[in-house]
Amino acid sequence: MIDVLAGRQLQAEDGAPVVTKCFRREAQSVPEARRFARAAVEDWGLPELADPAELVTSELASNAILHARHASFRVTLRRLSDDQVQVAVIDRSSALPRQADPGGDEDHGRGLAIVDALSLRWGAEPMWWGTQKGKKVWAELAAREPSDRYVPIHPIPQTQVIYLIVLAIAALIIAATVAQR
Repeated sequence: MIDVLAGRQLQAEDGAPVVTKCFRREAQSVPEARRFARAAVEDWGLPELADPAELVTSELASNAILHARHASFRVTLRRLSDDQVQVAVIDRSSALPRQADPGGDEDHGRGLAIVDALSLRWGAEPMWWGTQKGKKVWAELAAREPSDRYVPIHPIPQTQVIYLIVLAIAALIIAATVAQR
């Protein structure tokens, strides 16, 4: 599938599979980059990472389009383990990203919060090509079984425990009422 999308398949020094592709710095490249990321993780047998990889790639590619100083940017995916992938976007801007705190009516500034929510961890590193500066922004994604995911019922843990106790008591009352009939 990667060949169809014209990405280069490489191997990292540690033997990990890597795919990489350059994109023009224009809005039309974002859907192409998303398809490239999806194809890579599906080709590696990790279809459960397809949506997160697409979304992270979209956010990082959009940032590169907004802030890079060169006509192109590069998307690289690296398989870290049987269930982990690193998505990276490399561009020629030396300005490292920082997570914003946008107001409710602002159109931009939520991308890195999305990346943070979807990834195990993410970061940015400065890069050099001779005298040229740039950066690599990356995120590590992991496939998890649904049972491994923690979805809080309430953001305050103590309230969540109380909520679960109330549910258990309600279940006992209902069971006792049904048993009396």
